[in-house]
Amino acid sequence: MKLMQKLSFGACLASAILLAGCSSMPSNTLTFNPQSPTATTAFNTQNQKAIVNVVSKDGRSQSEVSSYTLNSALFKLYSSPAVEKLFQQVVQQDLNAKGFRLADSGVNTNVLVTVKEFYAKVEEGNIRHKITSKIQLEIHVQGIQGNFTKNFGASRIDEGALGVNNNDIQKSLDATLTDVVSALYKDTEIAGAISRYVN
Repeated sequence: MKLMQKLSFGACLASAILLAGCSSMPSNTLTFNPQSPTATTAFNTQNQKAIVNVVSKDGRSQSEVSSYTLNSALFKLYSSPAVEKLFQQVVQQDLNAKGFRLADSGVNTNVLVTVKEFYAKVEEGNIRHKITSKIQLEIHVQGIQGNFTKNFGASRIDEGALGVNNNDIQKSLDATLTDVVSALYKDTEIAGAISRYVN
């Protein structure tokens, strides 16, 4: 009877340790919520003649957005939403705010968004860490009368004491994302190319 009690206690203790270990593991997903176009974004009624289809793709060589060492193993982080969906949303919001009509069929202009880079490289030392985050996009406009391509990008370096964690990486990528999205919303060349090549 005592042996059974000891075994039961041992099994409960092992389960508790296992559950505690699992619960202390951070999420492997970083969630991104880019800002919407501001009220100062000019809605141009002349842009209504363009019916635009926006397609995005992930052109990166790896699917993760960062990785670092956790419990002596490589811990990879992924984006939610996926990076191509993230920038599809951003570009659609931008074009809609500027007066373009969006559709999946019957369009006269296609916009292809390719995510070239979206990654935070982590360098870990004994007393400090460094995060180098970089985002690069290519936006290609294909109209009836011609094509236009423009690249957007930003990078930054953040350093901190001791080990790195998800929050450190999230902050670095969020700041880089804000820079890229702000540049896109302020841009006039993409809208100009769509209007120029629509007919």
